[in-house]
Amino acid sequence: MKSRFLQLFEFSPDAMVMVDREGQINKVNSQAEELFGYGRDRLLGESLRTLFPGQSITLPNAAVPGRRAGQHLDLVGSSSDLRQFPADVNVIPIQTERGTASVISIRDISDAKRAQFVLELGFSFQQSVDRDRQALLDHIIRIREDERARIAADIHDDTIQVLSAANLRLAQLRSLLHDPDELGILDNLAQTLSMALGHLRQLIFDLKPTSLDHGGVAAALRTVLDQMRADLGIAYQLSDECTGCRRSSTIVLIYRTAVEALANVRKHARASTVHVQLREVGGGCLARIADDGVGYNPADVESRPGHIGLILMRERVELAGGWCRIESAPGAGTTVEFWIPRDGLPAQPEAGHERAA
Repeated sequence: MKSRFLQLFEFSPDAMVMVDREGQINKVNSQAEELFGYGRDRLLGESLRTLFPGQSITLPNAAVPGRRAGQHLDLVGSSSDLRQFPADVNVIPIQTERGTASVISIRDISDAKRAQFVLELGFSFQQSVDRDRQALLDHIIRIREDERARIAADIHDDTIQVLSAANLRLAQLRSLLHDPDELGILDNLAQTLSMALGHLRQLIFDLKPTSLDHGGVAAALRTVLDQMRADLGIAYQLSDECTGCRRSSTIVLIYRTAVEALANVRKHARASTVHVQLREVGGGCLARIADDGVGYNPADVESRPGHIGLILMRERVELAGGWCRIESAPGAGTTVEFWIPRDGLPAQPEAGHERAA
């Protein structure tokens, strides 16, 4: 069974490395060699920080019964030729003869980020004529949402079905095995598959939230907040006084920007409560997302690798004719405010002068 695990590890379509609980690399597959440009002999014995310099990755020190296995991270990888790329990283704890270790799967998502960046640049074409700008904005958002819906359907109809079939075959194989070590390895694989299925189902919702079509921004955000409360125990308050927005592209833009801010709360804030307010101000919608988490220094954080989302969030809102403001300090929580015009490009209320009550 150990040889089967090693085969899965070596022939995985994703780059994979195995590290001990100190973060020292002790196994590398060929995809990782190709992605990072290092031979495996060069990487064996090196710290995981060689692949993700300057970034913190917390590894499990011991198996904790009942605790949800694994974690998902958005990091910036660095190859041997100093090329940096955004990376989708999954950390999967396993038990070995030497104790707790972690399998790290890494996927280069440069193409997705590049496509998003090109899409954001496309907004600049709207600056010449307000009407053309709004029409182009509507068109781009519609195309983007259509593409999200297509990807969600493909994941549901293809990838999830394949993984579900693999899970069934693992269950069949388990009934044929009796060796405790082999059963342990099989259980780890089944747990990994279940975690992957959970991530994919959450991705489908993120790509195409049905509540946004039927209930509007507040209903869709409530679903996101409910999931955050279920996963992390973060309480929330949601207030919606922005009732005048009818344009679908504006609704999508408000939702996607608010979700980006909530994603940062989920990943970094370590908050116990988050307040979300939507208000109608100056012919647009003013959104405010405030948490009571650990806070940070925005100037320091936004200059580090791996925080592209904060910059894109601000640029996306500004290119739509609005503004975005982030206020935080270590130990004082974080507040994100953004304003997006409801129709056209009316005079903007000055950031900070219209605060949510």
